[in-house]
Amino acid sequence: MAKPRGFETVRDMVMSMAVVGAVVAGLFLVVVWQRPEVQGSIRPVVDVSGLVDQVDVNGPFHVQEPTNLPAGWTPNSAWFDTAAESGALNGSVLHLGYVTPSDSYAEVKQTDGDAAYAIDQWADAGIKTGTVELEGNEWTQLESQETGTKALVIKRGPSGSVLTLVTGKADWPELEQLAKSLQ
Repeated sequence: MAKPRGFETVRDMVMSMAVVGAVVAGLFLVVVWQRPEVQGSIRPVVDVSGLVDQVDVNGPFHVQEPTNLPAGWTPNSAWFDTAAESGALNGSVLHLGYVTPSDSYAEVKQTDGDAAYAIDQWADAGIKTGTVELEGNEWTQLESQETGTKALVIKRGPSGSVLTLVTGKADWPELEQLAKSLQ
């Protein structure tokens, strides 16, 4: 005969928890067995060239793509927003993100929008620390005191209408290598 409600014992509670625990353990094992084997960390690899080609043909400005990067550079994000989608920037944006050989992060952002706004947002309000000449072009170096984000900045195109930032938490040599690869 069943016990009246409210008169359960600690034993009854332990038995119920054992049943629930067995179900959770079973689900966990199924999920673990279904997961593919992955070496290292999981990094999505994206097609940067396809987006760059599309934007270069149909976009508002000539874009530059990183080329001939050595092994270890993994493109993991790429997107383009038109001027209508970019909000306060008031211009189009091309973003190309990479995991660097040292397992850090660096990105290239190009825009024909408000340069001062873009620099403030993308370089985390970085302060000018100097300049560096790369492949015959002078880049301004910025570094954020708050976040440690570094940026290389250059204006190109007619009348400096296109802003290019190479930015991220990567070290200066990796950021410079990415900037030199832009064609």
